[in-house]
Amino acid sequence: MSIQDYVKAQKLAEKQRRRAISDGNTPYPLVLEKLLRKSEVEGQLPLGQIEIPLSLVVGTASADRNNAFTYDFMPLLEYGTEFSSKWSVLIDSVKEIGINEPIKVYEYMQRFYVVEGNKRVSVSKFNGAVTIYADVTRIIPQKDDSEESIVYSEFMEFYRIAGIYDILMKHPGEFPRLIQIFGAPPEGQERTYVWDEEMRRTVRFLYSVFETHYISRGGQRLSAITTGEAFLHFAEIYGKRRMLKLSSLKMRRYIDRIWDEFRVLADDRPTNRILSPTEGSQKPSIVKKIPLPVSSSVLKIAFIYPTDPEHSGWSYNHELGRLIVSEHFGSEISTTSYIADAEHAEEKIKEAIHEGCKLIFTTSPVFHAVTMRIAVSHPEVILLNCSMNTTYKQLRTYYLRIYEAKFINGIIAGSMTETERIGYIADYPIIGTPASVSAFALGVKLVNPRAIVHLDWSTLENHDPAEYFRSKQIDIISDRDINNPGDDPEAFRNFGLYGIYGGNHFRLSAPVWNWGSLYENLVRSVLIGAWKNDSNDNQTHALNYYWGMSSGAIDVACTPKLPSGTKRLVEIMRKEIAANHYNPFTGILYERSGQCVVPADETLSIEEILNINWLPDNVWGRIPAVEELAPKFRDFARWHALTPDSDSETASN
Repeated sequence: MSIQDYVKAQKLAEKQRRRAISDGNTPYPLVLEKLLRKSEVEGQLPLGQIEIPLSLVVGTASADRNNAFTYDFMPLLEYGTEFSSKWSVLIDSVKEIGINEPIKVYEYMQRFYVVEGNKRVSVSKFNGAVTIYADVTRIIPQKDDSEESIVYSEFMEFYRIAGIYDILMKHPGEFPRLIQIFGAPPEGQERTYVWDEEMRRTVRFLYSVFETHYISRGGQRLSAITTGEAFLHFAEIYGKRRMLKLSSLKMRRYIDRIWDEFRVLADDRPTNRILSPTEGSQKPSIVKKIPLPVSSSVLKIAFIYPTDPEHSGWSYNHELGRLIVSEHFGSEISTTSYIADAEHAEEKIKEAIHEGCKLIFTTSPVFHAVTMRIAVSHPEVILLNCSMNTTYKQLRTYYLRIYEAKFINGIIAGSMTETERIGYIADYPIIGTPASVSAFALGVKLVNPRAIVHLDWSTLENHDPAEYFRSKQIDIISDRDINNPGDDPEAFRNFGLYGIYGGNHFRLSAPVWNWGSLYENLVRSVLIGAWKNDSNDNQTHALNYYWGMSSGAIDVACTPKLPSGTKRLVEIMRKEIAANHYNPFTGILYERSGQCVVPADETLSIEEILNINWLPDNVWGRIPAVEELAPKFRDFARWHALTPDSDSETASN
């Protein structure tokens, strides 16, 4: 018998026991029956015989003989006991013929609890095995609103599609994002689609290679994130097509290249929001930070648009910003623009770099991954992406605080409504949108506590908000934030905030996106060599320029026909917000269910505002799931999706 193996394993067990006690943890395996006493169970689902990761075998089904093992199933009992003899005989057998019979386990919340086969698990872990065959029965907990429950529900869908247990996530939305990268269900096959065996093996292999390099690099020390979350981050940057071509050596290099990004992801506050021009960004440097070609002292700047500015209001507003920058800096810079969809953005960015551009703005969130890839491979070029919920240290992002303008528009709407029924047409249920809806509703409530805001969505499948609004006798509507240059009169009137009186539309106000203000400041910081100053002040954070009225990047244009009292109130509130003296999200605030979401005299932080997923109590409507959108809108929404507020049901009257 392998006496030496048992003695060695028992010594290892003693070390684990002492360490666990020292850390204030139980030294023994978890006991499933104890966990289930505190939880409601929906049912059981036999999964059959499958290969499971030993790292996820964390406990036993019952407390019987539980104290014979440590939390990692190393044997605690002294040598010479019957237990030690059986363990030693088993390890001899395993060395000779392996394990022929699968163990029996329950799976609960993506962890395994042994029913039969404790010693087989112990011997396998001692031998350094990574997996073991098991007959698995899943115990399905009842769903609730907790983050843990949401993540597990998403895991069950991920497992149905991918058949992979190894990958762990902590936050809602991460498993769906991973599915989206490697193979989302085709339209109409959401409930039946599964990956074929080749794709399952490929993703499992890619994760295994990534995990090996990530752990060897010290990834386990980034305890705030799982290896699965780091893998997701890597996959979002490099994409499926590129990952399938990576050799093991190249993957290691790519992991090293973006290591700072994993550190940012593991930070408690991964993104630092710069809300207005900083002192450091305006401080000239003796040495220029961006070397320009010897033959030219002109800074070449590129703008990458997702659509043609002649037909897209979004791109047109950024084009206005480019023209403002060109006029302001004159011969110090030269600017050029490119148009590309997400699939062809990489070649356009590389073309701009080849043409000598040292500063590149990619003006849409759909470009964030490709911009990041190029940023890490071209550190000599400054790239920025227009988005607000990415966490890349090596890629700064920018956006504008449109919710401030929405609050002002809400004040106007509340003042001007006659029916006290106001409509709000939102587009995507993504990060930032509920903040805009809520700010608008709070503006309405400030001046008209009786008015109701009816929320509807322009991206829902087979749905027309106008029909709903007509049926509700709504007389004021907040519509699109941006108008397209080529809009006909019919489309142009459905822009901004307008009233409907006697069937006629009257424009009341509209948000103003002044990208030129932000672009001008960022270009100046590069020209004077102050670009790195913001980064030096935020060593471990991603940087996001999130400007608003205080920097002149956001404003509201009002019709001269507004009543004088309304004009005066708008001007007062505009100045208060611009001076940072007033925040719309100051309590006491209630959501639709009646729950207090902001206590009296407390104010939400910028992060809390951005991540709002509730609606104020004067809103009738809801936040839809991505699956409810028309197919052409779903891909964009999935990358930035929110968890729907289950209490916000569409009102029927």
